[in-house]
Amino acid sequence: MKIVHAVCPHDCPDSCSMLVTVVNGRAEKIRGNPDHPITQGFLCAKVNNYLQWTYNPNRVLYPRRRIGPKGSGNWERITWDEAIATIAEQFREIVAAHGPEAILPYSYSGTLGLLNFASMDRRFFYRLGATLLHRTICSTAGSVAYEFTLGRAGGTDPEAFSRAKLIIVWGSNPVTSHVHLMPFLNEAQKQGAHLVVIDPRRTRTARRADRFLQPRPGTDAALALGMMHVIIEENLYDAEYVQQHTIGFDALCERVRDFPPLRAAAITGLDANEIVDLAR
Repeated sequence: MKIVHAVCPHDCPDSCSMLVTVVNGRAEKIRGNPDHPITQGFLCAKVNNYLQWTYNPNRVLYPRRRIGPKGSGNWERITWDEAIATIAEQFREIVAAHGPEAILPYSYSGTLGLLNFASMDRRFFYRLGATLLHRTICSTAGSVAYEFTLGRAGGTDPEAFSRAKLIIVWGSNPVTSHVHLMPFLNEAQKQGAHLVVIDPRRTRTARRADRFLQPRPGTDAALALGMMHVIIEENLYDAEYVQQHTIGFDALCERVRDFPPLRAAAITGLDANEIVDLAR
């Protein structure tokens, strides 16, 4: 028996440190590494059951071809050579009829392994001449927004949360989707931090908040503009920082004039006083 140090391969910022007990070449137990400062020895529900997925007798290990109509659930096992030949034949037919750009690769990073993420498939489709696009189905818009506003897509150091006075969780549900952040949020609240959750849904995280704002779905921009109206109108921002490190602030001031708290409240369904209090 031996203990193998590993890192969870899933596309998650936590990158959990794991300890895997291996007996005669087979993983028998998986647990979080208690010495890791961020993940602190516990894993999410998905990875806690990783061995059940890895050794599940129903796991698909070989290519299969559907027989019968779609949705019938009837499949037959075929060889890898048959599978590759079938795909290659269909690719050739598409390229001959419509050109290679008619093939649109659409995938992302369920795991971050070197072979199955941003490696061989990128080279293959580029050589084929297939359509080039951002593969992600979730994160590109957010990353572009970060880069336009902050210069890069970064994150907050989890260990800094305990020193915060105000924490706003906006449109996120870390109790469910960012479990390793929660100990730091809990510690911050114990140290006196005020936790505000903004979400159209009353999530599990909202139930732990000191204050919960529930705007109508899709009205986040109006809430943000209403808050900026108050912050700018009452000079609650760092003017020196804005002068040295931002562009377009004058245009922003003009824009937020159209969103006083009363208008933002009418759009979001919130009370105007809630918007003013949060901005302050």
